[in-house]
Amino acid sequence: MKRTTALILAAAFLAALPGCDAGLPEEVAACNYVNCERHFAMNVPDGWRVHESRGVVSMFAVAPEAATGQANVTVAIEPAGRFRDPEALARFNRQRTGRLAGLKRLEPGERTLADGHKAIVATFEHTATGTAVRQQQLVVLAGGEAFTVTATAAPPEAFDTYRDAFEIVFRSFRAAW
Repeated sequence: MKRTTALILAAAFLAALPGCDAGLPEEVAACNYVNCERHFAMNVPDGWRVHESRGVVSMFAVAPEAATGQANVTVAIEPAGRFRDPEALARFNRQRTGRLAGLKRLEPGERTLADGHKAIVATFEHTATGTAVRQQQLVVLAGGEAFTVTATAAPPEAFDTYRDAFEIVFRSFRAAW
């Protein structure tokens, strides 16, 4: 009897501990993917598979197989370090991507995310992996971290097929709450 009571009390204690959703801002808790450890959240399109990692690339979401091509989204997080604004981080990313085979830059721009952070947008195509891809990146500085959200489609023509799904991610992305 004492053991059963102790187990019930232990279970109640564990249930009362705050979880990931405890204390989250309402708009973060509303996202269908929240990474409390790395402090980012977003909506992942229905049917996409999510894989997490403890490395620089913290999250990898893959679209369901489709006849029109393949698509994924990654979130890479690095210490902001010397980057004082998103433009500096974007310049650094341009240098990194500048060495990609078959690089063709498209549609530069910027946008303000739902959480108010400014993001620099870069769209480009390359053949660095032997397959032609189109990628669009959002680079964001928040909370001392540099977030790079990359949407990828192969072949490049498939990007338009996945544009709405990528927009779900980009429009909902929140960092460093």
